[in-house]
Amino acid sequence: MDWISVYAPATIANIGPGFDVLGLAIRSLGDIVEARRADSGVTISSIECGNGLSRNPNDNTAGIAAREALAMIGCSGGVQLRLIKRVRCGSGLGSSASSAAAGAVAVNLLYGESLSDDQLIHAATTAEEVVSGGYFADNTAPSILGGATLTRCYDPLDITKIGTLSELTLVVVTPDIIVLTRDARRLLPKEVSMESFVSNMANACLITAAFSKDDYELFSRCLDDVVIEPHRKALITGFDSVKESAIAAGADGVAIAGSGPAIFAVTRSARSALRIESAMVHSFADAGVGSNSLVTEIDFIGARQI
Repeated sequence: MDWISVYAPATIANIGPGFDVLGLAIRSLGDIVEARRADSGVTISSIECGNGLSRNPNDNTAGIAAREALAMIGCSGGVQLRLIKRVRCGSGLGSSASSAAAGAVAVNLLYGESLSDDQLIHAATTAEEVVSGGYFADNTAPSILGGATLTRCYDPLDITKIGTLSELTLVVVTPDIIVLTRDARRLLPKEVSMESFVSNMANACLITAAFSKDDYELFSRCLDDVVIEPHRKALITGFDSVKESAIAAGADGVAIAGSGPAIFAVTRSARSALRIESAMVHSFADAGVGSNSLVTEIDFIGARQI
């Protein structure tokens, strides 16, 4: 059988205060999995730009997700994969989730598209759990579904798309620092004050309201994370100055993308976006850190055949 290609977008988990609950997919960045049927099992024949990623399908999220999808379909056949990495590992932009999403969707396409969205998310999230140390879908769900998603619970899996923000422009800057999700989760506080809990809960709830109303102004004032960010920013050299420079350049809000080190800023102005991007990149440089940057929008399509 001929090869098929599946693209799955990168993601921003948490969207600021929505820890392990909110996430959104972004345009112009994602992983590609090329796949074709095989007699049995899962193999990964090549990885492009993988920075030493394992081709062992039991250690690679694309392979694990493909295996889980095959098991749910219940077919006797297998799959051969080729992985093209575009999302840098340890960037905070859902690298492992993007590969997993593409792997699961590719298998589903090859074998009759019998799996539901929830089953695809489960396959990808199971793969994500192996590498990140926790079963959470704030990256895998938006990568598969597109747009922004809210995860209410995992048993049973209950995920909802929460609307749109038509005016939102995202400035995403990824410093040359690697932060692994496992390490970032070790920094999380064991206790949270009631005041901080209420603040984050209120902001996360208002983010969902902003998406449902397509209200950029409401969204832009809800990104403050007073629970997780104060701990995780220690892993990101120059974080405070980069955030300050983005705000000074016109950003309406700034937060860590997922577990970091990527940082995203929001604006509704294309002109402001370029100014914000430059300010953030230069601020990282002043801290002695190189970076890559992207001005983008929400990807409302999610994982798809290309």
